[in-house]
Amino acid sequence: MKSSNSHRTNRRRFLQVSAGSSLGVLAGGSLTPRKAQATIEGADPPTPLPGSTPLADAAGIAQRFWIDPSIADWPPGPWRKVHIEYHTSRHMPRLAEQFDADAFGDQLLAAHINGATVFAKDMYGYCYYPTTRGRMHPNLSFDLLGKQVEALRKRKIQVLAYYMTTLNPQLAETHPEWLNVPRSPASPASKSGQTPPIDRGYNPWEWSFSLAQEDFVKEELARLEELVSRYELDGVWLDGIGADGPSVSFLKRVRKVIKATRPGCLVCPQNQGTFYGLAQRAPLVDYSSQEALFTDALHYGYHYFPTVIRYARGYGIPFHGCTVIFKDFWADFGGLKSPAQMHTEVAAFVSQGARCDIGDQVHPDGRLDPAIYHVIGEAYGHIERIEPYLEEAVPVTEAALLGSGDAPCNEVNYGWVKLLNESRIQFDIVERDVKWEDRYALVVLPENLSVDQALASRLQAFIAAGGAVMAAHHSGLVAGTGKSWLEPYGLRYEGKSPFTPAYLVPRVRFTGDIPSYAYALYEGASQWRAESPAKVLAALGEPLFQRSPDHYNSHAQTPFDHETSYAALVRSGPVALVAFPLGQGYYNQGFWIYRRAFQKLLSEVLPVPLIQTDVHLSTELSLTHQAAKSGRKERYMVHVVNYSPVRKTPKHTDFYDDPVPLSNVTVRVNLPLKVARANALYARKDLPVRRIAGGGVEVLVPGVGIHEVVSFELG
Repeated sequence: MKSSNSHRTNRRRFLQVSAGSSLGVLAGGSLTPRKAQATIEGADPPTPLPGSTPLADAAGIAQRFWIDPSIADWPPGPWRKVHIEYHTSRHMPRLAEQFDADAFGDQLLAAHINGATVFAKDMYGYCYYPTTRGRMHPNLSFDLLGKQVEALRKRKIQVLAYYMTTLNPQLAETHPEWLNVPRSPASPASKSGQTPPIDRGYNPWEWSFSLAQEDFVKEELARLEELVSRYELDGVWLDGIGADGPSVSFLKRVRKVIKATRPGCLVCPQNQGTFYGLAQRAPLVDYSSQEALFTDALHYGYHYFPTVIRYARGYGIPFHGCTVIFKDFWADFGGLKSPAQMHTEVAAFVSQGARCDIGDQVHPDGRLDPAIYHVIGEAYGHIERIEPYLEEAVPVTEAALLGSGDAPCNEVNYGWVKLLNESRIQFDIVERDVKWEDRYALVVLPENLSVDQALASRLQAFIAAGGAVMAAHHSGLVAGTGKSWLEPYGLRYEGKSPFTPAYLVPRVRFTGDIPSYAYALYEGASQWRAESPAKVLAALGEPLFQRSPDHYNSHAQTPFDHETSYAALVRSGPVALVAFPLGQGYYNQGFWIYRRAFQKLLSEVLPVPLIQTDVHLSTELSLTHQAAKSGRKERYMVHVVNYSPVRKTPKHTDFYDDPVPLSNVTVRVNLPLKVARANALYARKDLPVRRIAGGGVEVLVPGVGIHEVVSFELG
């Protein structure tokens, strides 16, 4: 990725500070058995109970961090966009009979919207404009798309046309052989004159077309050429394109057709951050909206966006976080979110560097609902106020979670993202081929990461250069073997524990004043032998026997019986090892001891994080940076997003619609910043700056409702 000279100079300044003093090796003996009732070592002072986060003076400044110049170079675009869907079946008569172009455009302006996607072709295969290449909706009597485009251009609102590529039941009637799962023309579902199942409420993806089918692809390219030539569009929002070989080939051809027809027209396939391999697709994408429906627990949830954006944002493509105005999924008519819910969601977007896109689905009569655009306007009014602090602002990160699984969003990653977020670590999710060695202070290896010899060598070189590594469970092994690549650090693998659950027995204090206790490792563990110079922070414990239908006791697992000579948590200089599947475990269990164990290891290998706070766990903090430019001084911003869920039942997702206001929140940035002015943007209040003995700076934020941004403007 390209980097400006000013950025390289800035980063070198911190790299030149020796990491060795804070990542030195601790000498220690090998692990020996002992009883669980043994006293916890008192070397560490008592720590508070889980959940509380007091602040002490930091030991210094953060040693290494990454400011990705490709994000600062994102081309300008709308921060406050609306995505208007209009999938309308043949059962809806007299479409858009109450549509008024001026009312439509004025409603968007009143809601602080500066970008919009309107409908060209839907998932039923219907077009919303006159066409010679497809089929206009049979119940639409005028050019709806043309009227919308005209109204938006008149008001200088960026306009994209929604175009569904791979769903078209109308076409399936005549060309069933082009489908991903071909149907016979004689089958009942595809006989001429009958309605395909998609139009009867069935799963539409059962009627998706194959992008490997050349005749189908040619039809789509011709339709897109007609669309782009006919309307003055800023871009085309493409739905239904994946990331496999045929999808990428199709996207190349689509881009060529669109750019040849209207050179300035943007090519915007949705959800490009959903799949690994974005580096190969990035040259074909102008920007992408990443679907992330916070209150749709079935497909997404609040854990989805914080995961996917940390992967997606690093490839030079502007990303919009795309949510919906509805309580649940698309077209949840009547399920309106509250202004507080909507504000929380757009705050989550911008705090991670993404722009905002809110999905609506218009009533078949064509009118925008005033209540919906009131809620959108309330949320976007907040974003508009801080927009100068968002443009060209880049997340500042200190850690990399190496990508595992088939895609960024998987249960293991969700667990690690939750742990890192709750520990206020600033991080990216990166694929192994990315050059991460000179960017991050810490690399985290999830338990399902396959570490081949080449990656193991890169990690060892990274450690030798002063970097820190946290490995979990099987990521300490060379893939396909039982051999540990961590043996140079005194960490030897001796197989899987025969017990599930196994137990974690702390040897140093990280559970507050709780007496010694054996904590269940519900997903099992590995057996790791720790030898000098490694230091064991918690031992692996075992029950008397493994519970089974023939061998059991009481209601659940067999209780703890004894410590083993193996480690559950161990640190060897800049290397930390968790001997159990921590990400999956935290995703499944949310067990507080897993978080405290993680944070204890973290404090050993990353003693000075970029930011710190004393606020409770339900609040997320992120750090961004804007370089100096004409009319703007260099500044760092800390976003504070206050998530205050109400109690939920097993039948509904979390809702964040009644925030508990925060007061007197301490925010610390552990960088040697020469701050000329600090202020809370929403409160419009200057904040006194306190310089920390270790070199960082901190402020006291008087209050936070849902979202506050603290700006540290440099002199």
